[in-house]
Amino acid sequence: MNTYLRLITASSCLLMVGCASYDSSSQFDDVVKSIKERHHYVQIATKSITPDTQALVGADIVKAASHYVGNYATGDVDKAELASSKLITEVSFFKNYQEFNSVTINGEAIQLENMRVTSESCTEHCVTTQYVAFPLSPETVVNWPESNVRFIFNSSGGGNRVQFSIPKAYFTAANQEAARVVGKRINPSLVASGAETSEKVAQQPEAMIDYWYQKANESDRNAFADWAFANRDGSGTLPTTQSQPLQMMGYWYQQATPTSRKAILTWLLNQS
Repeated sequence: MNTYLRLITASSCLLMVGCASYDSSSQFDDVVKSIKERHHYVQIATKSITPDTQALVGADIVKAASHYVGNYATGDVDKAELASSKLITEVSFFKNYQEFNSVTINGEAIQLENMRVTSESCTEHCVTTQYVAFPLSPETVVNWPESNVRFIFNSSGGGNRVQFSIPKAYFTAANQEAARVVGKRINPSLVASGAETSEKVAQQPEAMIDYWYQKANESDRNAFADWAFANRDGSGTLPTTQSQPLQMMGYWYQQATPTSRKAILTWLLNQS
């Protein structure tokens, strides 16, 4: 039995062109696979991750691997003109399993998009693999209230429902990488704060740090001040954090000129 399970796991990995790079226990410090710059947005594609799965109705799946394709506006772009960000999943199950046709996320049911033709591989048992996607915006991820982003795949006949769970940190790492790599081309309201930012945000590092400082709690303010004074030249690396205000203050401090950094440090002294 154990040998059979190992063979199923190995074959399903091959079906998905290599096993996923990450799982729920991973550290997401190198999550981005590719970055493509377009005229009015930047596209970030992540390395794959194996979601945690749980069958809610019917049998569990054989294997799944997901990756995120996030599109980040580089200016004031009409959202209708911006390609949707998507979570793409390859999901494998035994042939007699009903195929998935919708996903439920945040209480909303959405039709799954078929990214490729469904494939099938047979040895002792036949395994079917679907390649599906659904829209998942950076704003949705940033404002997700829990540490894991959960969604449910539903089969066309209702006989199978499987819950998937991916750490929010996986998506946050993609957003942070977009901010670091692309810098000022990225609209900060999409990368870090989502719908929370309303008016146009000034691009100068001093103004951005002031903006995020007001959103930060006392602990994050103190952590940023300690780090900034210890790294006056802006060369230090901000410790990994899940705090959006702290991450963005560190990012904009590193983008500042030496003159701006001096002004920021003086400003921080006046905040105490």
